[in-house]
Amino acid sequence: MKRINNIFKAVALTIASAAVLASCTQEPQDTVAKAVLGDVSIMTFAAKNPAEQVVTVYSDGDWHTTAPEWITVTPDTGNGVIPVTVKASENVDAQGMLEPRRDTVIISGNTLASRLIIIVTQEGDSYRNAERVSVSKAAALADGKAFIIDDATVAAVSSAGYVLTDGAANIYAKSKDDVTVGNKVSVKGLKGSASGVPVISQVDECKVVSSGSVTYPEPIDLNDVIASYKASAVEYVKASGVVAGGNLIVTVNETDYSIKQVDCPAGLSISGLNGNKVVLTGYSCGLLGANMFGILTTEVKDNGPAIVPRPDKLLYAKWRFTATTMTAYQDLFGGTSGKLDTAEGTGGLYVPSNVEGNGKIEYWQVDKSALDVNNKASRIIGGTGHPYVTGAWPGDYWLFSATDNYEYPAGTNLHIKYLTRVSATGHKYWMLEYFDGNDWKPADEYPVQTTTETGETVQYNFVEPTSNVAVECVWTLAAPCREPMFRMRCVANWQANGKGALAAPNGGTCRIADNGDDGEDEGPVFEVTDAPAGGGSGSGGTAPKPGTVVFEDDFEWLEPYATGASAPDDVKDNSVGSSPNIFTTEALQPILVELQTRGYGFIWGGKGLEWSTAEPDSGNGRTLYLQKNYLKFGKSDYNSGLILPALSALISAANVELTFDWCWCMTGKSKPDIMTLTAEVAGGESTELSSAQPTADDLTKLEWQHASVTINGATAETRITLRPTNSDPYVSNTRGQNRWYLDNIKIVVK
Repeated sequence: MKRINNIFKAVALTIASAAVLASCTQEPQDTVAKAVLGDVSIMTFAAKNPAEQVVTVYSDGDWHTTAPEWITVTPDTGNGVIPVTVKASENVDAQGMLEPRRDTVIISGNTLASRLIIIVTQEGDSYRNAERVSVSKAAALADGKAFIIDDATVAAVSSAGYVLTDGAANIYAKSKDDVTVGNKVSVKGLKGSASGVPVISQVDECKVVSSGSVTYPEPIDLNDVIASYKASAVEYVKASGVVAGGNLIVTVNETDYSIKQVDCPAGLSISGLNGNKVVLTGYSCGLLGANMFGILTTEVKDNGPAIVPRPDKLLYAKWRFTATTMTAYQDLFGGTSGKLDTAEGTGGLYVPSNVEGNGKIEYWQVDKSALDVNNKASRIIGGTGHPYVTGAWPGDYWLFSATDNYEYPAGTNLHIKYLTRVSATGHKYWMLEYFDGNDWKPADEYPVQTTTETGETVQYNFVEPTSNVAVECVWTLAAPCREPMFRMRCVANWQANGKGALAAPNGGTCRIADNGDDGEDEGPVFEVTDAPAGGGSGSGGTAPKPGTVVFEDDFEWLEPYATGASAPDDVKDNSVGSSPNIFTTEALQPILVELQTRGYGFIWGGKGLEWSTAEPDSGNGRTLYLQKNYLKFGKSDYNSGLILPALSALISAANVELTFDWCWCMTGKSKPDIMTLTAEVAGGESTELSSAQPTADDLTKLEWQHASVTINGATAETRITLRPTNSDPYVSNTRGQNRWYLDNIKIVVK
């Protein structure tokens, strides 16, 4: 503050000197001020009993004031150097505080340039006159508008907020309130926007009213619409692609689109799945850049490596259901005493293939929590080893699946055979269906029929008998598929004995059986009988297309850490600030974990040292600093660099282009760390990169340099190191400082 006062005193002397010089001339002078300055630009007042505040005004002539009606300025005119008092009226009435106030006080001379503008704000109740709205209406409000939502459901929770829904629209609240999925809440907040979608930019109150569950809508398949998707609303979406550089890459019509996880909750990050085929489901959160969309993840399905060699033996799974063979699996399906479960889904209960192959049998059910199940919704392994259920209900289904992680191409033929039966009070009408790689289809061997026996029109293609019968089906994949599936789905609440509909789940059984006689039908078999060549990747096993992104990292995932640590933005500000060292700052240790999870490594050098990947003996050598969503390397006497993750998304050898942004650092008033950077392939070629930054003291400045390097014959194992060319910083820079910044790494197939 002392320095500011000195500045204004100097300005006042300058103004006074100008007035003296003017008085020596013979021409009459205009007395209106040409320059008006002040020592205060912002004033904030309490709502009740606001204290008056003073600004010292410096001018070279007459000035006047303009102020809102709730502000009094004394004096409201003047000349020269004058203390001016600014006072606000109270912002309350009998019911309490009124809405907050914000305006300006303008102290003016004779031009737009000769104005002192003071922003005046006053405390208030933002929600005094706030509208009570639905989530849908809140999402449509103007930015900055305060509102109250009395009834919303928490649909998803991220690491930095949560999604609210009213069933018709959704909005993202950037606030770390203690909520869980399914909570019914009331919220007071301010409407905002981020990346083109509506958000609650400030949550001032969030109250949990009750707990419940969420029924998600059918997600929009981004693979079908991504070329024209506007990402202007928080919508429930899914996307399928290959993970590269921690992002999901979706390729449509030879164009690559990136799906980036935003505020990803623990356990749902795909950063460690580079090269894998993944399906992401969640809420869209805007357009983050060219062909890059954000998603607030609710589910991750990892389908394994994008490229899996064709197996020597085609997919085959076989079960035996005898008391002896099933003993080890009784706990999975409830054992002989059963396992009661009313929750929607599988409950994690299944029977794995216990003879050969990698298959499983599950029972999926509808939500029965509101039904009178009378302790009957159970999974059981019977005394004979058969898995069976009680309390079946329309919508439930038995699911057979198997996988060897190979993506079987379209045209693959499959076969299933198993025994099944129900008790007399079990359910009669079912639908046998196979998954063709795209959709569920009725089994061809069992024609779809219609019945009105149940009192309503029901479509079915299988009637469950009360004694064992074999189900046998063959089908062909219409699209590539890693996990072939077949199901038997209950379609009507009608008893097999013909005695009518059940009012509630009962003790009637439905089982997958085994005749136990070592005969032909000894147990279920699920298999691929033949498959055309060219599977494994869904792309026919061909070479990667030009432009395919195999690695990318813009380091925007550092944002919450950079904000929390008040990390500087040296390059943007062209000024070197104090950066926290990621290695020695406890709060930043998760960054190290994330970097290592993504597959990064580190390289070290220093005065009199060679390059090494071993951690330095001295902690002084561990140099990696956090900037505003990018990284800084090196310090006096010590060098450091970054080893990029292996290019595991490459399906075969290819030439790739590595691009990134970098620049060297400087000391004090533009004393540059003159250096070059080297991009080096492990065991292969290296490329030295120079900077166009000025090398003379007092002329250099921090500005990003865009680098491009071609790597020939890169494979899934290729790793690239970015480092100062010399391990010893004194070799190229007598100051012993090779400090540099890095951002926006991208590797694409040429």
